[in-house]
Amino acid sequence: MKLYNYIIDKVGRFIMLAPFMCLLVFFSCRTKYVPVESKADSVVVEKLVEVQLPPDSATIRALLECDENGKVVLAWLDIANSRNAQAHLTIDSLGNLLAKMKTQQDTVYLPSKKITVTKEVKVPYSVEKELTRWQKLCINVGGWAIGIVIITILVVAWRMVYKLKK
Repeated sequence: MKLYNYIIDKVGRFIMLAPFMCLLVFFSCRTKYVPVESKADSVVVEKLVEVQLPPDSATIRALLECDENGKVVLAWLDIANSRNAQAHLTIDSLGNLLAKMKTQQDTVYLPSKKITVTKEVKVPYSVEKELTRWQKLCINVGGWAIGIVIITILVVAWRMVYKLKK
């Protein structure tokens, strides 16, 4: 019967303390969010980027006819050359058509902007009101008190289990 009375006494104390614990939880200190502003020093570098363009093309239109001797004769020729492509069309003495094309790649330099971030600094905003010494002491003592309460609960539980085993 002694163990039963002991357990009822301890449970009664916890039931009496429960409303105060709830009030403590609801009306305890609240943390306030402090926004942080980040500032970055950046450098914009403008440089030219080399871009290779594909070579151009040229068109050749020609009318070839045979004369009375059976040789090929060029009746008319139309060559459309572009800036980077030069076409040459010739007929040799045997009547062979020779076409030569010279092309060169064109290089264009386009401007581009490159952004370099050198250093990112996070600057916190100022807090409205600093904690007083009393508030800091209460926070520290509260942390220690929670630790002592947890240790006490563990010791009481261990003693109860030990007494029940006897």
